[in-house]
This record gives sequence, C-alpha cells and structure tokens, in this order.
Amino acid sequence: MGSSTSKAQRAAGTVARKYPARAPPPSTSNTVPRPPPAANHQPGPTVHPQPHAAPKRDEAINLDASDPDFARSLRSLGAVQPNPTQSPSSRFSAMLDSKTPQATNSAYANAPIAAARGGPPVGPDPRMNPALQVLDAREKWQALADREAGEFGRRGFEGRELMDVGTLRRALILRDRRGVGEERIEQMLELKKGTLRRLGGQGVVGVSEMGVD
Repeated sequence: MGSSTSKAQRAAGTVARKYPARAPPPSTSNTVPRPPPAANHQPGPTVHPQPHAAPKRDEAINLDASDPDFARSLRSLGAVQPNPTQSPSSRFSAMLDSKTPQATNSAYANAPIAAARGGPPVGPDPRMNPALQVLDAREKWQALADREAGEFGRRGFEGRELMDVGTLRRALILRDRRGVGEERIEQMLELKKGTLRRLGGQGVVGVSEMGVD
C-alpha cells in the first residue's frame, strides 16, 4: 500500500505542468456607464478666476453667485398665490381685484380702509391706529407744555393749564384741607382760570398720605 503511493508521487513529479498561453477574457466589465446629461442643465463655473473689482454686474458675476438647479426649480413652480386672509392690516385682499377704489369699513375699530393713489384700498386708515393716536396726543401735550414754559411770567400770560405733581398736590391741599377758594388758588399758583374745576369736586381727586411703619 505504501509502495503504490510512492509510485504515484514519483509519476506525478515527472509530468511537466502546462500553463495557459493567455488570460481568459473577463466575464464582467469593471467600468461604470456615465449617466446621460440632464436636459437644459447649465453647470456653474468650475474654475474661479482671480478676484477683481468690477465696475458693473455682468453675466459672469450672476452665474457665479447663482444656483442653476435651485433657479430651475423656482421657475418650474411659478408665481405663488397667497391664501386669502381676514387680517385687517393685510395688503392682500379680494378688494385688490377691483378697479375702482371704494370706501369700506374695516373690522378693526371700524376704521375706513385707506386707498392708495390711483389704486384700490390696501389697508386701514393710519389715522385710526390707536398707537399713532397716542403718539399724536403726546406730541400735542408736549407742544402745549413747551409753549407754557416759554410764555410763563410774561405780560399777558393767562396762566398754566398743565401742572406737575408738586403743583397739583399743593393746590389740592389748599382747596380740601385749608378751604381756600379755587380762584384764589389759581391766582397764587398762576394757573389758568377754570383749571381746578376740571379736577372735579372735593373727594374726586385728593392727596393720600402713606405712613411708613
């Protein structure tokens, strides 16, 4: 048994090995096919030039700063129509479709809607805006205070209509606690005639003392 194995090994050693003359052709290709170019695709610049100042904006600058894919998507969407809104301050309204401006009432404080020159109404009248009304009133009283400060002490000055906290406290003490008449107080404090009458009768406006324990 051992001798037969040795004979087989010796016979295999004497036989020369044969190799193929050329490599077999590959069954599969390793190259990946390139995808077809997209239609109407305008790629941006791949090589950026040296920065330099340009006197005006040209096509190269627009192309460098643009995204062609995003721009194409926007063009495909088209103009977007906003949803109708009931906000009184919104500029988008069904009234914009009308050709002739007309006066209507807004749901906000019953303010008439203001019409633009040569166009339909675009929003509520700004004169009816509460915030603007507060600012207008503040300017009015500030102008009155400045006028009184400039005319105070001059001949022909009828008296002040505005009082600071100290003057108001002094006038109330003279009227309510000391029983001084209103006309006399107005002369003493150089107030316009009838100013104290606007405060109402005794007990409507008064001075409260706060004690500290």
